[in-house]
Amino acid sequence: MSNPIDVLIVDDVAETRQNVRTLLSFEPDIRVVGEAANGREAVALAKRLRPGVILMDINMPVADGIEAAEAISRELPSASVVIMSVQGEYEYLRKAMAAGARDYLVKPFTAEELAQSVRRTGERHSDAAAGLRGPDHPGRPSPRGRVVTVFSTKGGIGKTCIAANLSVALRQCTGSKVCAVDLDLQFGDMAVLLDLQPSRTLADLAREETMDSSSVLSCMLLHESGVELLAAPARPEQAEIVTGKHVDAVLRYLRESYDYVVVDTPQSFQDPLLAALDLSDMILLVVTLDVPTIKSVKLCMEVMDSLRYPPEKTVLVLNRSSRQIGVRIDDLETALGRKVDFHIPSDGRLVVPSVNSGVPFVRSHPSARISRAVTELALFVARQNGWSEKRPQLAPGNALQSIGRKLFRKRDSAPTIQPLGRRE
Repeated sequence: MSNPIDVLIVDDVAETRQNVRTLLSFEPDIRVVGEAANGREAVALAKRLRPGVILMDINMPVADGIEAAEAISRELPSASVVIMSVQGEYEYLRKAMAAGARDYLVKPFTAEELAQSVRRTGERHSDAAAGLRGPDHPGRPSPRGRVVTVFSTKGGIGKTCIAANLSVALRQCTGSKVCAVDLDLQFGDMAVLLDLQPSRTLADLAREETMDSSSVLSCMLLHESGVELLAAPARPEQAEIVTGKHVDAVLRYLRESYDYVVVDTPQSFQDPLLAALDLSDMILLVVTLDVPTIKSVKLCMEVMDSLRYPPEKTVLVLNRSSRQIGVRIDDLETALGRKVDFHIPSDGRLVVPSVNSGVPFVRSHPSARISRAVTELALFVARQNGWSEKRPQLAPGNALQSIGRKLFRKRDSAPTIQPLGRRE
């Protein structure tokens, strides 16, 4: 970013505020513009200083971080709140996001984690503040993110599971800004697989008279992995509200604000799906080793060829790959007239509990064969976008990282926060 990110630090412990200021002083693109000791002071200072990012402790006197985040989201929507807490439980994160927070840092965090969170939320603040009317807005040389669509004309083959885990793997592998879009408008399950409860969906965006970057970003749900989700409509009858024009506009806005936009899709070639396929940089075409699916995917490839999609745009992904059951892989490749690009092994004993618990298996079991396969797919997608594992990163033993752990050790040892469900 050309201008530094202005940050307001809010914590009732002066030593903690100084520690955070010290960590951020090493970052040339981040500038601390003020400090506050409680939520009430934070709201007043935020209105006066107009910071891009507010680092907010969750447990404070007078007004806690949740109350302050709610007030700031309501009265100063241009600012992005990052909650800081020693409480790492998912319920705390859920409450913070419901209050309008855009990220959640668990103490003790490292200097790298702190800086990444500030930059991530600061960039979103910048995008929303720009109030863009479209990605081709004249005079704005913004880089475009990569749209990756996961598709198949056959249901029940694990397409949504791949999309959810691919999104998380991309985030974990690259540290980039990643969002997922659930375009299965009638029966989308991405929110279920990520254990998220959407309050605004694609249908709400479609109802708005005018759509801009800020309205799209306001509908994003933050997952604990850092991936953000734009959920499918809450009810099947709301699907007809969303048109291809809506999908086109949403994806154009999202690819301005995120490095990767992963789209989960329905099985039919309807207008919203065609809009997504047209804008996709890569289409992951999912197939399994059974005759009905192979027939369906072969017809799908013929349709995509008639739409004049270049062959290199499509990546063939074999899910539930196994040499022991179903059609032989050689026969599959012969029938489709092309080689399989990626194999994702079958592992029902891991996938089913993952789906039922809402915890992606690339997070719960990163060393499993199926997780390694999805991670390799994520790395392939990233490399196609110019990402390299050799890019500079802070080493695990970096001095700044060590400082970050030490500075918050005292605060981490004695949390006093009350359960959020008991707030008056």
